[in-house]
Amino acid sequence: MNAVKKLLNIILILFGVILIVFCADLVINKLVHTDLSQLDETDRAALEEICSMTELFDDKYGNDTVWTEDYNLRNEPVVVTRNYGLIKGSTYAVNMTYTKNIFAQRIKMPDEYSDIPVYRLSYLYPQSFKLAKQEEAGFTDVAGTRAYASAFDQSLVKMNGTGSLEENIVEATFKDSVESIDVPSQSDSNAFDITEENIALMGLQYRIIDDMMGADSPDKLDEFIAEYVKVREYQAEKYPEFTKTKAASEISGGCTKHVFYSISKLIGHDITYFNKEEAESITFYSAYYYLCTGRYNSDIGEFLNKMGDEYAGAALCRIISENELEDNWQTKIDGANYTSQYTILKNYSEKYCGKYADKTIEDIQRTYNYEEIIGMARALCKEIG
Repeated sequence: MNAVKKLLNIILILFGVILIVFCADLVINKLVHTDLSQLDETDRAALEEICSMTELFDDKYGNDTVWTEDYNLRNEPVVVTRNYGLIKGSTYAVNMTYTKNIFAQRIKMPDEYSDIPVYRLSYLYPQSFKLAKQEEAGFTDVAGTRAYASAFDQSLVKMNGTGSLEENIVEATFKDSVESIDVPSQSDSNAFDITEENIALMGLQYRIIDDMMGADSPDKLDEFIAEYVKVREYQAEKYPEFTKTKAASEISGGCTKHVFYSISKLIGHDITYFNKEEAESITFYSAYYYLCTGRYNSDIGEFLNKMGDEYAGAALCRIISENELEDNWQTKIDGANYTSQYTILKNYSEKYCGKYADKTIEDIQRTYNYEEIIGMARALCKEIG
């Protein structure tokens, strides 16, 4: 009998402890640190980053500032979770509403973000454990709402480069919202012929992209566009499969990175190409030099097959957008037919760059010291065998 009483007492004590912990967590979540300024630095920075991105899509700015109405972070619920202990952590839901929910407490945000709903979810929220253990970021069902869910830590917050919380959110939500950038499956065979000429033509295009981005007059821009189109046409004739693969990467990855860079610039991060802050930015041709001399920290095959085209695609988006070369150009990007940024530039060149139509590929190669460019390509080909 005494043993039964002891067991019941133990059970009651355990139940009491669990009840106290349960109530304490709910009370603390509701009453303690409910203002953004009271959160720790990493949590505060993550929420400010998400809200500053969301704020860009407020009606007063216009949705087409970054892309088109297809993409609008105001419509994208985001849930982020941070673990900083075996049990302890924090989970926040942005752009989601939890009214009269004992597990959720709205965080008071500064005036510029006051209309963006931000809630902290209790550790006891039914899905908190699942969200905390989610290994890969992605969309998941949270309280009946489809939301982008991701873990975060100090290394991902306001990190200027690939893999940042900011870029991860943009990449997932943009591709989810904008169907027009879907591209056909890329061919696995001979998609990229790693030859001296093909690599050198990429370097030549990088030289011209740098000039297009720095053109000091509309006429010079027209000349650079005509040169770029001529080089791409030459490459397409000799390497048609590669050209399709290149266009696919420019469409999918390039458009996504363009949106990421645009948002970054608008919220003051100024992240630019090749994962460098603007103050430390390198040119496209510098990236080519680093690649050929082994100084670029990247798998060469990955760079040649995909990464370089994504950066170039983003730069072409910027050139088209900032110079207003084509109205509603975003809606004309069409993955199904490989209508890429290059296609838009080609159409523009045919209409407005006729005075430079007589330039030959040899003329362009002489202008840009092609001997140096192909010399570096030759060295790279020897290195990779």
